[in-house]
Amino acid sequence: MYQRNKSTQCLICNQDLNQSVDLFHLIYQPPICCECLHQFVICDYHGHFHHYPLTILYHYNDFFRQLLYQYKGLGDIALKSVFLLPFVHDLKRHHRLVVVLPSSNQDNQKRGFAPNETIMKEAGFQIFNGLYKTSNYKQTKQKDRSQIKKVLKMKNGHLLKNKRVIIFDDVITSGHTLQAALSLVEQYDPRSIEILILSSKQIPPQISK
Repeated sequence: MYQRNKSTQCLICNQDLNQSVDLFHLIYQPPICCECLHQFVICDYHGHFHHYPLTILYHYNDFFRQLLYQYKGLGDIALKSVFLLPFVHDLKRHHRLVVVLPSSNQDNQKRGFAPNETIMKEAGFQIFNGLYKTSNYKQTKQKDRSQIKKVLKMKNGHLLKNKRVIIFDDVITSGHTLQAALSLVEQYDPRSIEILILSSKQIPPQISK
């Protein structure tokens, strides 16, 4: 797992944070510089997915793609705190149980952490990690992405009953993974369901049916 010592350098580009003197940095003291912060293209999209409230925070641009690869592909766990920076204070006002969409156990063991779970834990949310994959299924390598429903399963679903739930994932593409997760969550009668996605290439997202 990629690790760094805590310092006064930007977690993304290593620039000296003392050079960042805008109001946001003076108030919140984020661990990234102004230049990197401004490369996040915020959309803060609010729509619906199967009649449930859906929020997408960012456009999936080249910067965001590279950042996710650094975090997930290279195992740079220090980046766990950067994805929700502009939103974390507002999100914390809503007390919800977060259902995180999982990576495979094989990938998590390789990198040393579960990416989605780690992001939301860093933000202070209560986590439900009962969703899991029965195999190392990657949608990007599959012609029929709807097959995700055969490998995505749930344990301890009774813990969701009568809870206010947020389903969380990093990227939405076809929507098949999200739909499979939603179908599993619905079986346990949560009080409410909301969906939070970090990024999408298209806003509004083009969801397969």
